[in-house]
Amino acid sequence: MTANLDALPERVEAIEHKLDALALSVDRRFDEVTQAFVEQRQYTEFAFGQLERRMNEGFTRLEKSLAARSDLERLERKLDQFIDSQSQRRPRSKAPRRKQ
Repeated sequence: MTANLDALPERVEAIEHKLDALALSVDRRFDEVTQAFVEQRQYTEFAFGQLERRMNEGFTRLEKSLAARSDLERLERKLDQFIDSQSQRRPRSKAPRRKQ
């Protein structure tokens, strides 16, 4: 039993070294995981930025297309109004039909 007690300080020191090594290993692993999260976040932000840019470009094209269609519809309505006002001003002349 005294032999076990005599070896106790060396055993405690060995256990202490093992715990220190384990703590360093765990710290390194946490650092690696943290770095992986940072890289994933950077990639996600990059991908979101690309997606946002493409969506904005598409929405801009769509808005221009809708604006052009709206302008065309407005022009068509004005032309219809003009034609209606002209047809109301001048009654159609009744020209005799040509016989063939």
